[in-house]
Amino acid sequence: MATQTDRDLVALAREEPVAGFRLIYDRYWALLFNMAVKRLQDAAEAQDVVQEVFMTLWKQLPGLEPRESLLPYLQVLLKNRILNIYARNEVKLKYILQIQEGSAMAHENTSQALALKEVQELIEKAIQQLPPKMQLIFRMSREEQMAPAQIAAQLSLSVQTVKNQLNRATEKVRRMVGIHVNPSLLLLVLPAVAAS
Repeated sequence: MATQTDRDLVALAREEPVAGFRLIYDRYWALLFNMAVKRLQDAAEAQDVVQEVFMTLWKQLPGLEPRESLLPYLQVLLKNRILNIYARNEVKLKYILQIQEGSAMAHENTSQALALKEVQELIEKAIQQLPPKMQLIFRMSREEQMAPAQIAAQLSLSVQTVKNQLNRATEKVRRMVGIHVNPSLLLLVLPAVAAS
């Protein structure tokens, strides 16, 4: 199968989605992962980003036009995901810095004034402990900024089920992370689920 061009793989994926997608995944996963690790300096985060790239590719597969090389297309998806992470991290860091500057309690209790990296690691560990379906719904909401109705449509669930899962996931993550983090800081980094 190594002799197949990317054009062949896209054509195959449009006829036999699972088989074609698997070949594309096998061809490009390691390459994209290495690119992501270099930029993010975090293997777990890089793995998540590459998985998101392939989830996007899977969704776009039916309308994807055959092309000589998929790499430039996949690199654009990867770059956009990484830029989103940079933007989110910058916003979170600003919130954390504001709380540390404005809160006397944060200065008095330095064990609660965790660095952004530590907070993110705690949250990621907590997310990884969620049941698989709940974890997927939580990531779609938090990382892809999808509304409950969008998630419900994509996963063939009711909107109420999605909202329930999001609320449970948020509470579980907050409980697990809240042991180590100032509650007011946690509310900014991990806000409540929107009702929409």
